[in-house]
Amino acid sequence: MLSCCRALICAICLIALAACGTAPQPTRHEAYTTGQNPIQSASAILAKAEGAAPPERDRLLLRAAGLFAEGNSPARAEETLKKVDPQALDIPYLASYILQYADIALASERYLLARNLLGNTRLTDHQNQMPPSQRRTWHRLRGDLYTHLGDNPASVAEYVRLAALLPASDRQATHDLIWQAMGQMAEQDLRSAATSADPVLGGWYQLALASRSGQGDIARQLDQVESWRRANGSHPAAQQLPTSLRQAAAAQGQLPDRLALLLPLGDQLAAAAEPLRDGFLAAYYAALAGGAKPPAIRIHDTTDSDIIALYDRAVAEGAELVIGPLSKDRLQALMARPDLPVPVLGLNYVDSDDVDGAPAHDNLYQYGLAVGDETRQLAERAWIEGRRSALVIRPDASWGSAAFDSFRTHWEQKGGLLLTTPPYRNDQADYATFLRAALLLSDSEARVTRLQRALGKKVSYIPRRRKDVDMVLLLAHPGPARQLKPTLDFLFASDLPIYATSHIYGGSPNPSQDQDLNGIRFTTLPWTIPQLESDVLNPQDALAPAFRNLFAMGVDAYRLHQWLGLLRALPDTSLQGQTGSLTAAPDGRIVRTLPLAVFHNGQVILAPVTSGAAQ
Repeated sequence: MLSCCRALICAICLIALAACGTAPQPTRHEAYTTGQNPIQSASAILAKAEGAAPPERDRLLLRAAGLFAEGNSPARAEETLKKVDPQALDIPYLASYILQYADIALASERYLLARNLLGNTRLTDHQNQMPPSQRRTWHRLRGDLYTHLGDNPASVAEYVRLAALLPASDRQATHDLIWQAMGQMAEQDLRSAATSADPVLGGWYQLALASRSGQGDIARQLDQVESWRRANGSHPAAQQLPTSLRQAAAAQGQLPDRLALLLPLGDQLAAAAEPLRDGFLAAYYAALAGGAKPPAIRIHDTTDSDIIALYDRAVAEGAELVIGPLSKDRLQALMARPDLPVPVLGLNYVDSDDVDGAPAHDNLYQYGLAVGDETRQLAERAWIEGRRSALVIRPDASWGSAAFDSFRTHWEQKGGLLLTTPPYRNDQADYATFLRAALLLSDSEARVTRLQRALGKKVSYIPRRRKDVDMVLLLAHPGPARQLKPTLDFLFASDLPIYATSHIYGGSPNPSQDQDLNGIRFTTLPWTIPQLESDVLNPQDALAPAFRNLFAMGVDAYRLHQWLGLLRALPDTSLQGQTGSLTAAPDGRIVRTLPLAVFHNGQVILAPVTSGAAQ
């Protein structure tokens, strides 16, 4: 849906651009020579530019680049734009150059290049000199850029400015983009932004806070939104609510009145099921205390039970949503059924390849704490930040293999280069020898040894690590990580940015030992970051970290019962949960996007935005 919204906005801007007589872009009639297509016309204009002097030469090059882009030849468009001297262009033509080039950069996921273009100081300082059509495109591209870079406040500001330049009838898609960007922000950031001196911008954040305060219960959320709307009747969002809020009103009348929770409370999975159950019930009682009318819940023990018979029994007893089972094999058995008359939220993930011939179920959802959500996110973040060659350091453990395989899939799909090491053992006594080989320091030392033999004397030298990597993905628990990171620094790799999964943090502050992890950025659950601990349902400190994660999963499993249909109908809608920002993929898989944290002075804090957004 996000891409659809942006495509609609782009179409609006392009239509307006063609209609604006002051814009420097030629119309199709002016640009084409009779009988020629865009590529042929662009080639003719290029030939004319060769004999022209600046600034006419640069303006002709801009026209040719625009035609190459229209003719679906972005590479030739970019090649032409590289010949343009931006300093020779006045503001409307400079805007045309930057907007064309930035659009190509964004389409090819070169976000740092797009950031440099859209942060052009001269154009930023004189943006009011751009024709309206260019200003709309300017704000749209900057909003898209900051969304990709994770600078959601900057993205919101740009989309709000874009919406103000659009006719009221065309604002809905932009309002949805504003809402999606705010949906990824922490509550504390929403509160800070809600005090903005700009009444429109501040009003948006106040609406987001009103909605967030009732996100655990749709009825309460709608009451909060309606109260805001009555108090802010002239605000653009009050006149055109984001689509997800309008859909939530329709979903309210379709919420289940009875839930069945299927958990193994008497077998080897009981230790995992119990904190999950406790989190589920904590969310239930919190909703009840908040004045909500929660559904009736019946808990079924799946130990020694036939899962098909248990599902049928729950349905016969009136369950309108079944949550569970927890084990993958039992979920596979349910998936193999020819029909599921009542929706199922499985508490695990099963690949379709694992269930031969399984029918597609529109009312089957899957939710869990799969490491694949984290490695996907890390691959996206590293790519956005310009990394292209990753060295993966992984343990000899099943979770390490799963994380490695998932990262490799996402990384190679993007075109990244992947370099690996043999898996390390958790009881490994010497990480230096293992990492020396991985960084090719042994090769450097061997070359010097050969040189010394040839010369017959010692040679002064500084060992050099391999230069074909620009990042490290470190898959490790805290103990090994506290040895691996200092060893990497010692072996001349301190300049390599290190990314990690949530496994690297034990969940409790330990500054004296975590000093060795300084600078590592990692995905983690919200409850582990002190800046985000605002929810009364944070898991108890007495629980081990893995069980605290399961408690948080139980909280979100309860809250999801109201949101499943909405998340599936509107894929860009998110639920800010205890296990991350939750969205639904088309196949019903609940996808988690986790906060990015960093070790700083041995403490865990939110990682700063790396966009360096220019205002």
